[in-house]
Amino acid sequence: MDAASGTLRSVKEGYCALCYAKAKDKCAKCKRPYCSQYCQEKDWRLGHKGDCGLTDLPAPKSVPSPEAFLLKESVQSPIISEPTWRKVLDSTDMRPRVGPPRGLRNLGNTCYMSSVLQSLFHAAPVLVSACKEHRVSTCAANGSVEGGASSPSASRGAWGVAAPTNSPSACGAANGCFRCDLEAMMANCLEPRPASEESEPVDLRMGDRVLVQRLAGSPELNGQEAVIEGPMPADLEAEDARIGVRVVATNRHVKVRPANLDFCCRSATGPSEIIRWLPKLGEFNFGSQEDAHELLRSILRLIEDEEVKSVSEALRKERTSAMPEPNAELTGTPSRLFRGLLVSSVQCTDRSCGESKFSFEAFLDLSLDITEATDSVEDALKFFTAPERLDKKNGWRCEACDQIVRARKQLTIYTAPSLLVLQLKRFRYIDTGARNKVTKPVTFEASLNLRPFLWSSAVEAEAGKPLMYELRAIVVHLDKAGFSHFGHYIAFVRRRAPEGAGGNLARWYLLDDSQAIEVTEEHVLRQQAYLLLYSRAGEAAVETAVRRPGLGAVGEGGAEASQPGRCRGRGGAVCSFFACSEGLCTRCYQEEHGRAATVLAAVASTNGNAAAAAGSSGGNPGGASAKDAAAGAVAAKPKAAPAASAPAKAAAAAKAESKKVGANDKCPCGSGLKYKKCHGK
Repeated sequence: MDAASGTLRSVKEGYCALCYAKAKDKCAKCKRPYCSQYCQEKDWRLGHKGDCGLTDLPAPKSVPSPEAFLLKESVQSPIISEPTWRKVLDSTDMRPRVGPPRGLRNLGNTCYMSSVLQSLFHAAPVLVSACKEHRVSTCAANGSVEGGASSPSASRGAWGVAAPTNSPSACGAANGCFRCDLEAMMANCLEPRPASEESEPVDLRMGDRVLVQRLAGSPELNGQEAVIEGPMPADLEAEDARIGVRVVATNRHVKVRPANLDFCCRSATGPSEIIRWLPKLGEFNFGSQEDAHELLRSILRLIEDEEVKSVSEALRKERTSAMPEPNAELTGTPSRLFRGLLVSSVQCTDRSCGESKFSFEAFLDLSLDITEATDSVEDALKFFTAPERLDKKNGWRCEACDQIVRARKQLTIYTAPSLLVLQLKRFRYIDTGARNKVTKPVTFEASLNLRPFLWSSAVEAEAGKPLMYELRAIVVHLDKAGFSHFGHYIAFVRRRAPEGAGGNLARWYLLDDSQAIEVTEEHVLRQQAYLLLYSRAGEAAVETAVRRPGLGAVGEGGAEASQPGRCRGRGGAVCSFFACSEGLCTRCYQEEHGRAATVLAAVASTNGNAAAAAGSSGGNPGGASAKDAAAGAVAAKPKAAPAASAPAKAAAAAKAESKKVGANDKCPCGSGLKYKKCHGK
């Protein structure tokens, strides 16, 4: 890592700073190596102009941990406790599905809503499971029958849309419950039949999606998807009964026996359960064209508000004066799935000072700029985490220097979320005040390695492994001639097919309102994406609870608060404290890896010695000073080797930088992969 850089991307002598090929040219000012003028110009636009000449700045002496109120471990009374959250994860239905998803009818410019709901349902099934857990647990508490009417009765308008009403919901909320309506729409409208579910024969209806099977006269139609368009016979069991269907792939109309049709899913319906919530979701008007990204944020915000409100009502029923903590939403469903942390660092460019300041900020999604240099999502992330130079009229006041100085500012990812939402800024205002759309193609892959864009001391970065994400869904905005005030939204979602389906088990579907068409992954990767939904590889959008070292005293609300994310206890007992960044305690880590966790052994030892010294100082009747306690902590540490001189350190750093990167060495881009499998292909 460069001394001045906060990320894991580094520059090696003899290798291009952008593509890590063999370098031929150098920057005239800072001697940064490049393989071509194209790479040099692109790297300059991607952020090198804010870092040129500053790569020799000393590294920050220490990086503080985020404030306690930004960590969910500090919440004493969580909205969703850890046992309940584990129950939600275990109850999430991740079984493969047969056939295409079910579409949603366009009830009047509701394509933005359909695309977001389809993406959430397929990319974050845990969110649906959490809404279902809320309905089931609340219905049980209210004495209601589980599985009853899960959405409030509403009057239907001329469009067939549920009008806003104050009817109670399934959970008993007097003014309705958005989570119940969301779960009802997902279950009743989008949920197809699981592949492993054995059920009774389904009554076929007009508009149902079916698979044509077992046709002897037209074997080319076997396995094709079709839509029932009629006519429907009066008696489906009659010998001469035939059903008119339209083959989706060829648009061919044929009549087949009911026995030759396998049910896939019901006909598309409209998202009427969600339309009634538009006034509470924000400034959305039914029938108007709205932004999909704003709706996604509003859905997560409304779920979060309802979860906090439910805790407040529970405390009020208990007749206590307690109120939910200000940061209680950190333990809610949206934060557990979508929330991450950004760290902003500002460093004085005076070599004799090097003062640094850090601040942390939470995010639910990342908005990435599209510039002339951002050809891919990786370029956009590099531009997002690029350093910025503060000088002239935009200087920074250094507390150590006590004056306005030039500084280097950088924003990087400190904690990565379980489900990563990326928004490509395709809409912008031009000089005339009009709003237009950026139609530049930005490439993206089915997998994304987020490790090169993490802060160097982040927990995921310290693990030394790639932080891989898998693409689950994308939202695309279709336009005409680049105009942004009108258009159409579609979604592409990925589903897992059954083992016996043959071919690739990851199936992609284009969801255009009520239409659901299977497409190839290559077709998906050619789209001009507006929203990208990634989940951590192997997690299916399930949270990985990682607790940072040194947070043992935060949120000590009993054994439940200190339970590691991947540990389930032994015989009902609670596991011990964290020992590594993998979410495992000391005992579970040793059982899984066959060795003790050595990564944080030194940290634990240091913290223990410091705590012992502080404890002896606090209990000393003589009132020993903090200085004596600190001296005791230093004395308890083993003696370190004599520090090398500054010239020796510089020589060692130069030697390491000029060392040739071997095929099996870690790639200097910070991906965590070997050079031969990354940029050395």
